[in-house]
Amino acid sequence: MILSSLTVFLLVIISMVLALELSPPKFNAIHKNVTVVVGQTAILPCSVKSLGGFKIVWVNPDEKTLTFEDRRITEDERISLERPYVNEWNLHIREVVMKDSGVYLCQINTNPVQVRPVQLIVQQPSTIIDRLSSHEEVKVIEGETVQLVCNVTGFPTPEVTWYRLPKGLIDGDDREKKNVGDNGEVLKIHNVSRYCDDDYECVAFNGVQPADRRKMRVRVQFRPEVWLPNKKIGQVLGGYTILECQVTAFPQTILSWRHKGREITGNNEEKYTTEVYTEGGNKITLTLKIKSLTHYDYGDYECYSENFLGSDSEIMSLYQYVKKTKNLTTTTTTTSTTPIPRWRRIYDGNIYDNEDDDDDDDNGNGVDYGNYNRDKNGQVNQYNSFNNGRESKLQLRKNGHNINRDSDDNRSKDGSVQSVISDPENSANHRGHPVVNLILLAVFSSVFTWVLR
Repeated sequence: MILSSLTVFLLVIISMVLALELSPPKFNAIHKNVTVVVGQTAILPCSVKSLGGFKIVWVNPDEKTLTFEDRRITEDERISLERPYVNEWNLHIREVVMKDSGVYLCQINTNPVQVRPVQLIVQQPSTIIDRLSSHEEVKVIEGETVQLVCNVTGFPTPEVTWYRLPKGLIDGDDREKKNVGDNGEVLKIHNVSRYCDDDYECVAFNGVQPADRRKMRVRVQFRPEVWLPNKKIGQVLGGYTILECQVTAFPQTILSWRHKGREITGNNEEKYTTEVYTEGGNKITLTLKIKSLTHYDYGDYECYSENFLGSDSEIMSLYQYVKKTKNLTTTTTTTSTTPIPRWRRIYDGNIYDNEDDDDDDDNGNGVDYGNYNRDKNGQVNQYNSFNNGRESKLQLRKNGHNINRDSDDNRSKDGSVQSVISDPENSANHRGHPVVNLILLAVFSSVFTWVLR
């Protein structure tokens, strides 16, 4: 019983083996395209069931045999056959290049031949071709059309985008870029102006890292324009001054200062010094320092600039500056023409008159009649006299009225009152109290009578 069961088992095994050997080979269901990037290793799969005594062959897109069974028969050392499992016959291509792309065939030498195609897709990152693209600096005359070219290659076909780069942009910072024009390998700028003078960049990308980019500088050529911050400047004789003008042009070729038809050069450094400062944006500042100014140095100065497209100039005037002196306040004392009241003094029988230029009394004795003190309107307000060492005062109002008479002015040596006589011209304006006037009149009469004796 046991022997018969074992016999049956062996017969089944033998029949299965015979069935496998007698069944035709076929490919497993594995079928896919293989995509790799240039430089990588491509693995093309091929799995076969019931191969039996049949052979496996790999053929390239050019229909050249690469392997037979597990042996390489091509001279390309990058190619090999790998069998990680019994049923697998995988083709390996190392360091693939673009020309490796295409359809490869895994064949079984049955009749008819069985074939399993595998497509190899090789991707290439975007690459800008330098020799077919615009130079890093492109020059164009203002008003013309400029064409920028960015010739690219890669697979899939790259898309080219154009940007205008702002000043001071850090490499790799795409946030501040300004997209210009349409996408494509060519960017055209019509009717170019000097304000189109800038850096431009093309970026090529096809989904395969990394993207490629190229920067181009557009230089717009235009005739000079001269501008003066100040058209007139003054300086004192013998001093020094600095003239300044700004020139915008590209290219900058001839720059000079001219005075009285003569170009000023830097040969005479003791007299002239010229300097050039770059301001950016095709703008420069040209300065002229003139030392020890003389009369010849005053006049018009021409700032002149020229290039192959034209010229321009502006005139600056240098004039002599005269320093103004400070006005000193002068106080002028105006002498009033109002007549000084005339008076006479009777002393010891002698009459002294304030209009007498003589400093002697009637007897030839020296007498000092003193000084007049006037107010701001020129009126005598005080008279000081000195007689024999004694000071006498006569106080007068502004209009000549008697304010105060010291007793020394009205008494003789023995103490008796003499007299003070006002000028008749002003007597009408010097009337005081009636009682006082009567007393004065009486005194005057008595004295006058005494004198006539």
